[in-house]
Amino acid sequence: MEQTGQWHGTGATHTGLVRPTNQDAFLVANDLGLWIIADGMGGHAGGDVASRITIEAIRGYVAERAGRASASKTDEIPSLLRSAVGYANEAVLAHTKANPEYTGMGTTVVLLFLSAPSSPLAWVAHAGDSRAYLIRDNQISTLTKDHTVPEEYIQQGRLPEPMPATYQPWHKLTRGVGVNSTIETDISMIKLQLEDEFILCSDGLNKMLNDKQILDVLITMRTETPEHKCQALIDQANDRGGVDNTTVILITQSR
Repeated sequence: MEQTGQWHGTGATHTGLVRPTNQDAFLVANDLGLWIIADGMGGHAGGDVASRITIEAIRGYVAERAGRASASKTDEIPSLLRSAVGYANEAVLAHTKANPEYTGMGTTVVLLFLSAPSSPLAWVAHAGDSRAYLIRDNQISTLTKDHTVPEEYIQQGRLPEPMPATYQPWHKLTRGVGVNSTIETDISMIKLQLEDEFILCSDGLNKMLNDKQILDVLITMRTETPEHKCQALIDQANDRGGVDNTTVILITQSR
């Protein structure tokens, strides 16, 4: 059954237990039907700057060009989202050029977009290893593929899955905002159903919890508020070591 209600996102972030600063940024723009997470590249100067610029650039681009009344042409939305991420890429590069001390900064990005409050379709766009998940019928599905060296090797059949624990480099990204002059963005479309839930997250969550553990938290807290569910996922990541910043957005149908 296709959904007919409106959608609402709730987000939370935490520095974790190891990193000295939080380089994640997130946006909950329920009025735009737009939710974004950007994870500044760990160890790179200005990762927090890159993630913040990316969030602000995408929001501004989408708000200006995709008013709810004019975003009904579904065939144009993939191009809109690719252009928005490309615009963010240019903004990060421009900031780096003007501020050489930030040379090397970059960020991942993952976003969910609905073109209208009761749209039967949603789009996910991403570059990097921040993820989007769909929770449907008590099952969890990953909507994104990590843009990392190990994942691309797996897709090419050059490495086994699951990966051996000794393989390095686990976290070397093959795509990121602000890394190259152009950026390739993956886009996918989802036909919405009643009771669907979406999670966007930085890799601080899935480093600590596998898909089943994420699902178990949500099922256990089924009757809790979205705010409590987001916090519970972050708490679980920290309980397991909290080795990275963790940011979570939960998008559910408003009732």
